[in-house]
Amino acid sequence: MRYIASLLIALVFLLGCTNRQKTLTDQQKLENFFKQQEVTVLVTDSGLGGLSIAADVYERMKISGVFKKVRVIFFNAQPHAKSGYNSMETTEQKVEVFNNALLAMEKSFHSDILLIGCNTLSVLYDYTDFSKTATFPVIGIVKTGVDLIKRKMDQNKNAEVIIFATKTTVKQNKHKTQLVDKGILAERIITQACPRLAGRIERGSHSDTTKSLVNKYVNKALQKISDEQVPLLVSYNCTHYGYVNDIFQKTFKNQGKQVIEFLDPNPLMADFMFTEKTMHRYPQTEISIEVISQPELSPGKLGTIYSLIEPVSPQTAEALLDYQFKPDFFEWESIASK
Repeated sequence: MRYIASLLIALVFLLGCTNRQKTLTDQQKLENFFKQQEVTVLVTDSGLGGLSIAADVYERMKISGVFKKVRVIFFNAQPHAKSGYNSMETTEQKVEVFNNALLAMEKSFHSDILLIGCNTLSVLYDYTDFSKTATFPVIGIVKTGVDLIKRKMDQNKNAEVIIFATKTTVKQNKHKTQLVDKGILAERIITQACPRLAGRIERGSHSDTTKSLVNKYVNKALQKISDEQVPLLVSYNCTHYGYVNDIFQKTFKNQGKQVIEFLDPNPLMADFMFTEKTMHRYPQTEISIEVISQPELSPGKLGTIYSLIEPVSPQTAEALLDYQFKPDFFEWESIASK
């Protein structure tokens, strides 16, 4: 009986610890993260757009001394090479598949922080069961994008903004809703969905098809502005679109439309890690980076993204070429076929 009683006490204690972990605030989770000497930083995306964020984290961690040892992992959470979240019919399917991916990532990587470098997955995250129990910080890129747009619109009081994003991101409407909540008038915000553009960028960032799609969506967006003379901001709210910033800029120029600024939140997403308070705690950092993907990556995709990443982070580009192919990392087919 004493043995059973001891087990029950231990179980209650463990459950209490678990519940305390689950009730930690986001700020407390971040504080715990920065208390560690060795960390695993996980970045995920439904494709390879967010690899630029992983590259940024890797390069800045090398010289910042925030931690003693850092393992950076980029995980491509696209379910299959021929099936993505935007091709699923219902939000419920997307959420359930992403929840499976999150559980598998937690089990396999034991990360200390997760950066969701994907607007589509960021807008789905809050609907997942995983979001209710995560014991480590999970940072979505939507907030970074919203804060950037808000700051620039405050600086340009008469400007309108075009938000280019995937179909799912536009449908969920979180960028516009959060901007309105922050005091930006709804009529100053234009959203433009860009079906198939992210995939085309991966297959050939500067192909004729990619240029044609950018031209198509820029023209559609320009038809929605209130006045041809209105000052304009352009925001890339899919992690892939910054890779073709030059095409967007040229397309707007060809249409005779001057843009105040083209906004890309990707380079800003990890800024919170590199502050005066956190930097230079250690004289040097032992660091590694790896790329893992559920879908198989074609030579064309590898070549395209490699050429875009290599000038920024050669080690990240090499990790992409040496990526780990994990075709059955998480379940999705039975859900997508419902």
